[in-house]
Amino acid sequence: MEIHAQRVGVAGPHGPLLKPTSLRVPPGELLVVAGPPDTGQTALGLVLSGRLRPSSGEVTPSAGELREHVVLVDSPGVNEPEGSLSLGAVVGEELAMNGQRSGRKAVADWLVDRGADEHLNTRYEYVPADVRCAVMLELAAERPGARVLVVDTPDRYHDDPAEWLRLAGERVTPDLSVVVLCTTTSAELLGVPVARIGTDNSAPAEPDHAPKHARPAEATQPAFAPVSGVFDATSPHAPPTGRPTPPEATPPEATPPEATPQTSPAPPTGASPARPTDQPTAKTDPPKPDTPPGPDNHSPEEPA
Repeated sequence: MEIHAQRVGVAGPHGPLLKPTSLRVPPGELLVVAGPPDTGQTALGLVLSGRLRPSSGEVTPSAGELREHVVLVDSPGVNEPEGSLSLGAVVGEELAMNGQRSGRKAVADWLVDRGADEHLNTRYEYVPADVRCAVMLELAAERPGARVLVVDTPDRYHDDPAEWLRLAGERVTPDLSVVVLCTTTSAELLGVPVARIGTDNSAPAEPDHAPKHARPAEATQPAFAPVSGVFDATSPHAPPTGRPTPPEATPPEATPPEATPQTSPAPPTGASPARPTDQPTAKTDPPKPDTPPGPDNHSPEEPA
């Protein structure tokens, strides 16, 4: 049997008894539902068992089907046994509701088979917590047509959440689910996934597609980023994409070499040094062939 509660809430005369809560009770599983003390555990148990119509929201299946197949276990102020009764009297009443023999001998034999006969005449309020929890869970599981057990705040009398959770888990079968209503303090001690009162527990969790070992966003950026005005996407000197490369050192600005003054070859020994000229040397034409000496062009005669 599967139960769906969609934003079910219960209004009270002085405020909400149960804030809108959504959850799903899968068949054949154990579900822990937690909330702060007095935030609607019993009201939620009554809604899930079909005993109380919610003020808002809806629950499926119908209330009649819920009453037939859901058993509310040891709910304070609803069906919690009177503390002054003996354990034998409580067991006898539950056996009678289950359609079983409920005489004194039948009750004694039932407790002997569970190793709890020493508490036959013990007041219910003084019965050890683990015995009380185990007895009430088993009697509820024997109810004809039981498909879901709703255990109302066992942590109000049992101070060991791991123990009552173990006892509840032992009652789970493929045909029987168990819902345990408790406080958030107990849920934190258990360290198990729980549904929360006053929240939407039916919404699926958003998948996380990020790699488990992904680096932070800032760490995945390349170690080198071009500086604006130096490199851009079209620059032939831009570093290639992929593995970052450190920027190359910019060579110093080249300066044109100074003109080296050309020196004339040294004059032969004894010759007078050439006088410097103030005017630049004019371009000379290629030499012309020798002309015979004329009247104005003659060479001094060489001595004979």
